[in-house]
Amino acid sequence: MSKKPAGRTAAPATETAAKLPRRGDGDVLDNIRRILPDLSDAEARAARAVLNQPDAVAKASIQEVARLAEVSDPTILRLCRRLGLEGFKDFKHRLTEDLVLSRMYLDAPSLVEKSTISELMTVLFDSVTRALRDATASLDLAAVDKAAEAMSKASMVYCIGVGGTSGVVAEELENRLFRLGIGAQATQDPYRQRMTAAIARRTEVLVAISSTGVPASIVEATELARANEATTIAITQAGSPLAKTAEILLDIEIFSDEVYFMLPSRTRYAQLFAIDLLAGALAARLPNAASNLKSIRDTLKAHHGTIRSQPIGD
Repeated sequence: MSKKPAGRTAAPATETAAKLPRRGDGDVLDNIRRILPDLSDAEARAARAVLNQPDAVAKASIQEVARLAEVSDPTILRLCRRLGLEGFKDFKHRLTEDLVLSRMYLDAPSLVEKSTISELMTVLFDSVTRALRDATASLDLAAVDKAAEAMSKASMVYCIGVGGTSGVVAEELENRLFRLGIGAQATQDPYRQRMTAAIARRTEVLVAISSTGVPASIVEATELARANEATTIAITQAGSPLAKTAEILLDIEIFSDEVYFMLPSRTRYAQLFAIDLLAGALAARLPNAASNLKSIRDTLKAHHGTIRSQPIGD
């Protein structure tokens, strides 16, 4: 009777499958450490090469990584798939992003602690202006015009977003719209987003806001609304799942690569710029916009008197 070759004992299929990372879950290096005990000998050598020299791997070709780890090219590809990634290109992209973010978290506390208020103010000002420049460069004005036209004719506009940035911006969009006389509802709750999308109709518009375009609740709600023939608008990154799902894309290409991560993300300034641009384009289309804003101002004046510095409509 022939003997089985000695080597690593494979984990049961169900146990191994349970440990496999899903696409987009967690840090690449953390995921490698987690699945390392379940890898074959060759895959483990490749994994250790990545853990020992992540910066070199992030800049290398698949052949160079294979030589570094003393394994074959297919072994590197198998490791990528074990990590839940589509291939080596996807692996390098994720690893590079993770390395940038990890340095932000390592360096930022000392940078902020050593900075004066004046220096922080300069950093924040530069961050905001950079966000506005990036938004101006990435936004397609024809898409903005198309979105404004659809919203001007909508019987209801649903505004959805999640998290501390996009969710708040979705509520601010509702704030802008009702002042113009447009029916609007905003929600950050994932269940409410699905329920709203499930009853959306052809005469209605759903605006989905996301920094990354990845959150499942936002993407799924947009898919549901579009299936119901509602007009769907995404304010997010081009190429993201949300961007591919929506009918109209307002492209916001902002990567938060600043080392001052303890300051607010500059993405929200770009998003606010986009919704203010939308509100302006809408106001120009609505014959009653000016009278609505005047009515709001009049009722507030009756409530607390004239305040000259108060913006019209607020």
